[in-house]
Amino acid sequence: MLNLIMPSSYAKVIEGPRLANAFRETLAALELAQNTSVTLRLTNNRVIRRYNFAWLGIDAPTDVLSFENPYIDPETGEHYLGDIIISYEKARRQAKEGEHSIYQEVEMLFVHGLLHLAGYDHGDEDDWLDMSSMQDLILKKTANPLRNSIQAPGE
Repeated sequence: MLNLIMPSSYAKVIEGPRLANAFRETLAALELAQNTSVTLRLTNNRVIRRYNFAWLGIDAPTDVLSFENPYIDPETGEHYLGDIIISYEKARRQAKEGEHSIYQEVEMLFVHGLLHLAGYDHGDEDDWLDMSSMQDLILKKTANPLRNSIQAPGE
């Protein structure tokens, strides 16, 4: 299940059902249980900057942060992966620079965050190739045209 938290002003642009579909496609691609859940919070640069500083020591806004917090709810059996935070402001700027829609950018960042929660990383060449390939495969399944969006190590 996708727990989506965002200001109502973002709801005009962000389509919850499409994000839910991206979540399902990611679960299927990673062969994760259908009773898996995450929380996605869309926020602004000020808030994500605070999280980025508190957790990574970087005093600047970023586009997406993932916080692994895996557990199984003993009452429901639901598999919780963790939390993802996306800066709507940063995503909007990146979408404008890349000449694509804010929705496509947010969806790509969401899939990126999900892959991190599932253990993917892009710190070295091999990991980058694995994560980039998986992200592109999932985005293709969701009809999102963004590809090769993860910066290669050393760039």
